[in-house]
Order: sequence, then C-alpha cells, then structure tokens
Amino acid sequence: MTRAAVEAGFERFVEDAMDAALEHFNVARALRRGVDGPGASVVDRLLGDTRAVRRRVVEPRLQRYRRQVLAQFDVILEYAESDEGIDAFRDEILEHDIFAQSIRSDVPRARRQEIRDRLLERHRALGDAAAPLLDAPDDDFWAAAEATLDRPEAKRLVEEQFVLTRPVREYTDDLAISTTIDPGEVLGGLGRVLGGRLPSIEVTYTEEAIRALRRAEREVVADAIDEIDRRFEASEGP
Repeated sequence: MTRAAVEAGFERFVEDAMDAALEHFNVARALRRGVDGPGASVVDRLLGDTRAVRRRVVEPRLQRYRRQVLAQFDVILEYAESDEGIDAFRDEILEHDIFAQSIRSDVPRARRQEIRDRLLERHRALGDAAAPLLDAPDDDFWAAAEATLDRPEAKRLVEEQFVLTRPVREYTDDLAISTTIDPGEVLGGLGRVLGGRLPSIEVTYTEEAIRALRRAEREVVADAIDEIDRRFEASEGP
C-alpha cells in the first residue's frame, strides 16, 4: 500500500472527527466556564451571537488542530517506515501535538514528562499499527486493512489507535487549551463599534474541547466499525 493511501485513510477519519466535534462543541458552555475574572460583559456580548463565535473562533481552531494531527501523522509514518526507535522522532512528533503544547506552565516537571511520555507511547503504537498497512499491495486503505488484518484486528486498530484523546483523559486538569477572542473581530458590525470598549478575553476551553472530541471520536469509530463489518462480511461470503 502506498504511504499516500494510508495518509488518505487516516485523513478521512480526522476530517469526519473534526466535523463531528464542531457539531458537538457547546460554545455557550465554553464561554461561561472558560473566562476567569473580568470579562463578563464580553461573554454576554459573545453569547448573543454564538454562531459567529463558532464560525470565527471554534471552526478555525479545529481546522488548526486537524492540520497539526495530519502533520504529526506524517512524522509517525516516517517512524513506521524507519528502523529507528520512536525516541528519534520524539521532538518532532510532540511539536505537532496540541495536548503536549497545552500542558499548563505550573505543572511539575515530572508530571509534564509523564504526560509527554504517555502521548509519545500512543503515537508509537499508532505507527506500529500502521506499519503492516504500508507493506500491503493495495492502494485503498480499507482494501489494505482486509488484506493484512482479520476482522478483530481491524476493529482493534480503529478502537485503540484512532482515539486521539485517550492518552489525556486523566490529565485534563494539567492542560490549558485556550484562545484569545477579540469581540470586535468576532462580532463584526456593532461588535467593531463596541470593540473599543470591550477588551479581548482569554478563554480556556480544555474541558469542552475534549468533551466534544471524545463524543466525535465515539461516533466516527462506530461508523468505522460498521464499515469493517460490511467489508469483511462481503469478502467472507455467506
């Protein structure tokens, strides 16, 4: 199987997950829970047009995350194709990892190292799982999966390796996924007029981001499992 085909299969999964995460992301919850201290008046204005916040803030951030995940997967495939250990790719992989880059500055060094090691282990496992697909003769992701894996193995690949948030579920309190919102830029029109009086605010939305991503992953994994069953049933016959 060509590397491009493996990348295309993973990209389809990531695209579907990002679309689902955007659908499930609760803007109001993120704004209400994500602003500490002054900023209540800004939040009230933004809550008046959550569609604008979704379009101008949430969607671009998810697209940025999508690009990071795909760039990271490209490095993971370099590891899968090489004879070197994962540590040779450690810095470059974690450079593209939104969770590794979002570890709070006040997290102790040992805890920070533990989180980064857990993330790297997940990426190593993904690279190891992808390696057999790279050697398959097929140019289609699912055809390669059928050729190299049995049905339980294909399901484990999806259930265990296509869940991006799994390594950080126990570390949510150690992360700070945040963004700065300029109400004038987000709201436009009246928002620009008011922008001189409404300051920009920092919104930390770690909990809501992971909640939306986890829900999206469950849906996309379920769809992938259905696809595996459909393909293997067709190939296995009656």
